[in-house]
Amino acid sequence: MDTLLVYARPSIAFKMEAVRKLMSEAAGLSLDLWWHSSLRDILAEGFSDLKPLFFDPVQPCPDSIQGKKEQALVLTLGGDGTLLDAVQFAVKWDLPVFGFHLGRLGFLSSAGGPEDFATALSAIHQGEIEIERRSLVECRYPKEGFGSDEHRGFAFALNEIALQRQGGGLMRITCDVDGDILNHYQADGLLISTPTGSTAYSMSCGGPIILPQSRVFLITPVAGHQLGIRPVILPDTCILRLKTPSEGAACNLMIDGKSLDWRGHGSLEIRRYEKNLALARFKGYSDFQPLKTKLLWGLDLRG
Repeated sequence: MDTLLVYARPSIAFKMEAVRKLMSEAAGLSLDLWWHSSLRDILAEGFSDLKPLFFDPVQPCPDSIQGKKEQALVLTLGGDGTLLDAVQFAVKWDLPVFGFHLGRLGFLSSAGGPEDFATALSAIHQGEIEIERRSLVECRYPKEGFGSDEHRGFAFALNEIALQRQGGGLMRITCDVDGDILNHYQADGLLISTPTGSTAYSMSCGGPIILPQSRVFLITPVAGHQLGIRPVILPDTCILRLKTPSEGAACNLMIDGKSLDWRGHGSLEIRRYEKNLALARFKGYSDFQPLKTKLLWGLDLRG
């Protein structure tokens, strides 16, 4: 691969040494770097002598990249939130994503920080990487400003779709699976997670950890008000419908931590998205690795 689309959040302005190192390593391998348009001002200030290439994810994939997608890859500089941002345009353009960890937890990152730039860029350039196919979950929902459920929006997520209460009072959420009622939830919220998302918000709510290659959905209540309420694992071939009554407490609808433009109540339809995320990894990467390095599994800390 010789064309890299770089995405980072504006906070990368405080880590310009990492940006300089990335540019230097890429130049040594004759790799073309394209930068997210939101970084235009940051790069103009830090590299006034350069004329970097930029891409706008709102626009169609640039022709020079479109014609050789098999040689292009998205690089993210940051934490898991940064990579989740990039998922939206990477999936749309059918490009794999490789994450450098410049954030906090970094469960989705494929490499560390600047210390790994040389090794990772060399592996990417030589094709010494593997692609993991991560499932996505889609949601169709009634849009804000419309009184009818017929005006529906669409969104997809890598981690989870979340309903969260606004203000006081419990949410009431009816969930049916392929037309069969599963439960009438009373809770602060409800999460519909992918296997990837099982180590995100759901894990903090007591949900189980699921290996990424599993073909399932995970339903996890947030602070459920029923004694017997527990997370549920379902095959991702099913269709879920969630309904929140208009007379109940309004709630937020979020995908991977981002709020959607919905009206605070109504019915949602959730299913597996037809596309996958192509997550690039070093060859020989194990899905058990982040459990050991991030959650310290296998270590005896009593000494």
